[in-house]
Amino acid sequence: MSAATDQILDQLKSLTLLEAAELVKQIEEAFGVSAAAPTGGMMMMAPG
Repeated sequence: MSAATDQILDQLKSLTLLEAAELVKQIEEAFGVSAAAPTGGMMMMAPG
């Protein structure tokens, strides 16, 4: 890895849970993305 990514990783490791949650929210807003897992998918029909 590069020195820049190593530094970012070290900083992320030092965050509290609250700080990490705030960071996720800020990243979602800044990039217009969602960290939520996709839901739904294919539903299986029950035999019968």
